[in-house]
Amino acid sequence: MYKIIIAPNSFKEGLPADEVAYAIQQGLSESVLDHVSHVIPIGDGGDYTGRLLTDFFKGRHCSFRVTGAYGEMVNAWYGLIDDGQTAVLEIAETSGFGTIRGGVKITPLEASTKGLGELINHVLSLGISDMILCLGGSATVDGGVGMLAELGVSFWGRSGREIAPRPVNYFEVDRLDVTCLHRRMRHCKIRVLCDVNNTLLGELGAAPVFGPQKGATQEEVIFLEKFLEKFNEDTLKCMGESLADHECGGAAGGVAAACKVYLQAELLYGAQYFCEMVKLCEAISTANILITGEGCIDMQSLGGKAPVVVARIAKSKHVPVIGLAGKVTRTVVEELQEVFDGLFSIGNEPECREEALKNTRENLIRTSKQIGNLLAIKN
Repeated sequence: MYKIIIAPNSFKEGLPADEVAYAIQQGLSESVLDHVSHVIPIGDGGDYTGRLLTDFFKGRHCSFRVTGAYGEMVNAWYGLIDDGQTAVLEIAETSGFGTIRGGVKITPLEASTKGLGELINHVLSLGISDMILCLGGSATVDGGVGMLAELGVSFWGRSGREIAPRPVNYFEVDRLDVTCLHRRMRHCKIRVLCDVNNTLLGELGAAPVFGPQKGATQEEVIFLEKFLEKFNEDTLKCMGESLADHECGGAAGGVAAACKVYLQAELLYGAQYFCEMVKLCEAISTANILITGEGCIDMQSLGGKAPVVVARIAKSKHVPVIGLAGKVTRTVVEELQEVFDGLFSIGNEPECREEALKNTRENLIRTSKQIGNLLAIKN
């Protein structure tokens, strides 16, 4: 009898990771393969990672009303684990695209992480000082200034007036004061799960790479880069440390760098840390095969994406790996062949992107059933 571990990431815009896992499990159950399966959906710091962690640890799901990326009030989810001693937060809930209401003009120059700061303040008011912050899915490139203002950093203009900072008005800022921040955050432990490894500034920094994804024009990208450069200069004067020196610092439009320098947070590769948290290595060690996947598996997946992280753990235990994706790179390069024993695109026929996304569950079930039948022949 096969023992199969099912550990996929989400199929972005198709299905969240837990639903992907259960679709694969259903397909295998419809096959003739004699097997048992164990589902461990994987997060990498992106959307739903916090919910997956909260569910895994049988925690409590909560919500709090905060200011969304463009000023609308929204109900932001957060989780409590470790008997309520640790809070799990997702920036997508406070400052993500889901917080944007219809009719709002999308421009990251106006978008703010104020709501994230509000949620952190709420968690602190509950007496909780241990937090896990998942940074995927933000709609902002504000370097975390909105968050920091809510947490006690004062942004002062030349006229002596305190400024509510956003990229669009940041050039009015003359100096920063962190006195209140230090008092409030002194005893906090914050772990930040990053789904990208980009630094804050430069060609591969937050503005040029993620700005266009969040609605920025080319002119706005240039403005955002200059804003982040000024914020970094102000930080150097105030904190004696650069925001630009940290790998993963560009995550969530620079929020990761702000968390590292101002909150003394620990920046972590989301997928790797998630796998450690859920003890995936132990589960895999007794398996005959691992099935993982996400929306797309290609060369970029080698840069720390969840399926490759999971596959490498399996390979270290000499467990074969099957990868499923909505889209698989046309030429499977040697590096991918080293971590996947088989890569399968779940598409059944030519279809537009919208149809493919709508059919994600059905395609996963069908493909997994076929894989189960093939494994039965081998067995």
